[in-house]
Amino acid sequence: MARLTSKPFRSLLTNIFISLAVVCLVLLLTQDILFEFPPFKRAELSLIDLRFQQRGIRSSTIDSSKVIIVAISQDSYHALPDKWPWPKSYYLKLVKNLERAIGLDIVFSSSDSTKPVEERELRKSIKESGKVVLAGKLEPDPRYYLIRRGTEEYGNIFTDSASHIGLVNVPTDVDGVLRRYMPFAYDSAHSKRLPTFSTALLNVYFNQPPMHTASTDDEYFSYSGRMIPRYDSTTFLINYYGPSGTFRRINIADVLDDKDFMTVDELEHPGEEVNTFDDPDNGYLTDGTFNGKIVLVGSTMPEDKDLFSVSLGEGKRDGDNQMYGVEIHANVIQNILNKDFIVREPFWLTALVAFGLSLFTFALTAGIKAIRTRYSAQLEILGIAIIVAELIIIYWVSMRLFIELSYLTDMMSPFLTVIGCYVSSTIYNYVTERKQRVLIKSMFTQYVNPTVVDELLANPEKLRLGGERKELTVFFSDIEHFTGISEKMPPENLVAILNEYLSVMTTIIFTHAGTLDKYQGDAIVAFWGAPIPQQDHTLRACSAAVEMQKVLQVMRENWQHQGKPLLNVRIGINTGDMIVGNMGGMGRFDYTVIGDSVNLGARLEGANKQYKTNILISENTYKKVAGSVFARELDLLVVSGKTETIRVYELIGILGEGEIPSQTLQLTEHYTQGLTLYRRREWSKAIEQFEKGLKCVPEDYASRLYIERARRYLVTPPAADWNGVFILEEK
Repeated sequence: MARLTSKPFRSLLTNIFISLAVVCLVLLLTQDILFEFPPFKRAELSLIDLRFQQRGIRSSTIDSSKVIIVAISQDSYHALPDKWPWPKSYYLKLVKNLERAIGLDIVFSSSDSTKPVEERELRKSIKESGKVVLAGKLEPDPRYYLIRRGTEEYGNIFTDSASHIGLVNVPTDVDGVLRRYMPFAYDSAHSKRLPTFSTALLNVYFNQPPMHTASTDDEYFSYSGRMIPRYDSTTFLINYYGPSGTFRRINIADVLDDKDFMTVDELEHPGEEVNTFDDPDNGYLTDGTFNGKIVLVGSTMPEDKDLFSVSLGEGKRDGDNQMYGVEIHANVIQNILNKDFIVREPFWLTALVAFGLSLFTFALTAGIKAIRTRYSAQLEILGIAIIVAELIIIYWVSMRLFIELSYLTDMMSPFLTVIGCYVSSTIYNYVTERKQRVLIKSMFTQYVNPTVVDELLANPEKLRLGGERKELTVFFSDIEHFTGISEKMPPENLVAILNEYLSVMTTIIFTHAGTLDKYQGDAIVAFWGAPIPQQDHTLRACSAAVEMQKVLQVMRENWQHQGKPLLNVRIGINTGDMIVGNMGGMGRFDYTVIGDSVNLGARLEGANKQYKTNILISENTYKKVAGSVFARELDLLVVSGKTETIRVYELIGILGEGEIPSQTLQLTEHYTQGLTLYRRREWSKAIEQFEKGLKCVPEDYASRLYIERARRYLVTPPAADWNGVFILEEK
C-alpha cells in the first residue's frame, strides 16, 4: 500500500491523467466525435493539400494511364462548324468513331425539337453500343449526401436509352475543396443505390451489371476485387496524380474529324483535308492512341463552370488548384484501376499516437520545468526546442508516409497534443509552484523574516522537506522567575506584557534572518542557518542575543515607569550538527531542530542561573565568532545529563557595534588573569585578581563565585587529578 501511494506513483498517475485529458480534448476538437470544429477541420484539410503539393506530379503513373480525356475545349469550339450547343450528330459520330467504353460527362438536359432525327439516331447508337455511360444529377441532402429528390431521368433526356448511367454529384469539403469521391449514392426517392460516374464507367470496363455498386464494411468499399479504404461513411479520398492537365487530352474536334466530317479549316480550304481521326498514316484510329483505353468526354472550358478546387495545383500562383470535373473522374478511375488508394490512419491509432505523444511530452516538459537550477532560462529554451523538434518530426514522418506509401496520418491531432501538453505542463507547473508557494508561505511566515520567505518562494530548491543534518546555531531564551511573576499578575496583564516581549524579541530574530522554532510559554527557541544556508549563522545568532539584551534594558525602563514587573532574560547559544526539517505527523508538523547540539543550547540557557549571566555560548560557537565578539571564558562544565566537558563563555558584546565600557574591559582583564591562576592552583593570586575585577564591576557574580571556590580550595585543596571542571547538576 505504501508503494501505491508513493510520490513517484502519484506523479505517474498525474501524468497519465493529464495526458488523457489533453488527448480527449484534442480528439474531441479534431475528430468530429460530437461536433465539428471548423478551424481545426480546415487546418487538417489544408495539411492534406500540403502533402499533395510536396509529393507533386506522379508522371510515371500517368505515362501508363488507361484513361484519355476527349476535351470539349476552346480549340474545338473554333474548329467545328456548328456553334454551341452542338447538334446531337456530333455525339453520334463520337460514339461510332470510338466504339469503346465512353463516359459522356455531359448532362443532356433538353431536347432539340428542330432535329428529332439526330436525337433518335443518338438514342439508338447509345443503346446499341452498351458501352456509353451517361451523366446524371440528383439533388443531395447536404448533411448525409443521400439523394433526396429527383426523377429517374436524373436530369438527362437520354437516360431511357442507356443501360449505364452514373451520377456526377461530387462532395466538397467545408473549405470548398474537392478531396473525396462517393463510389455510389442512394436515391431514397426510388429506394435504390446508383453508381457514380467513375464507377459506372468502370462497370463497363469490368463487364459488371449497369447498376453494380460497391459493398461496404467498417473500413473499406469493396468493388470488383478492389478494397477501397474509406475516408468516412460515404466517401474515399481521391489520390490525385497531378494538377489540371496531368492526364492526356485530345480535342473532341480531332476525334470527330474523319473522312466524312468537315472542320472549319477544311470548309475554308477545300482539298486540304487532314482527317486527324482516321488518317491511315498517323490518325488516332490507326496509331493505337485509344487501344485499351477508357475515354472520358467532358468540358475543359471555364465558362461551363464544371471546375473545382482540388488538393494541388501547379504552384505558380494562388488559385491555380482548379481542375475540371472530367479530370477528377479520370483520377478516380485511374486510382481504382491501379488499386492506388490513400489509406487513412484509423481512429484507434490516432488516439494511441496522441496518447503516447501526450504522455512523453507532458512528462518530459513538466520534468524539465521542475528542475531548479540557475540555468532555468536555458532549460525553458530546451523545452521549447524539444516541442519544436517533435512538431518537425511529426511533420516529416507524416509527409514521408504519404509520399512513399500514400498513408494519411492525422497531423492536427499530434500537433495539438504536443502543443496542448506543453501548455498543460506549463499550467501544471504554475499551479504546482503556486501550491508550493502557498505551502512554503504558510509554513514559514510564522518562522522567519518575510524576506527569507520571499527567498524561499523564489528558490524553493533551498528548502528540503524532511530532516537533514546540518551545522546550525541554536538559540534558547527564558524569562527569569517567570512563574513567580505570573502568580502575582492578573492573567490579562500577564498576557499583555508577554505578548509585547515576545513580539519585540521575535522581530529581532527576524531582523537577523533567524528562524523561529517555537514558543514554549515564555521561552523562545530559534535557530540560524536553515532553511536558507548562512555562512555567518553563528554571528547572526550572537548579534541577535546582544541586541535583545540592549532592547530589554530600554523596555525595562519603560515597564518601571508603568509599574510593570521588570523581566530579566537568560539566553543560551550553541553551534553544532543537528537535524533540521519538518517533524510531525501527516496532518500536523513543525519545522524544527533536534539533536544533542540542540539540547546543549537549552542547558546553556539554564546554566546562566549558576553565574547570574545573561548570555552563555558554547566553545564551538565562540571559536566561530572569536574575532567578532567580546566574550570571556566562564567555566569548564559538565552539564546535566552529559559526561563530556565543555568550555562556556559569557557573550558581552559585538565588536564594532558600540564601545565596550572601560570598566568591563578592566574587569575582563583581571578576571581572565584570575581564571588562569585559579586553574594553576595559585589560589591566593587568583583571589587577588578577581578582587581587582570586582573593584571595576562590584556586581560581577562570576568573580565572586571564583573567589569563593578559591578560598575553599585554600582550606581543602582538590585532588591531584583536579582539572577545574564544574559539574552542573541543574538543567
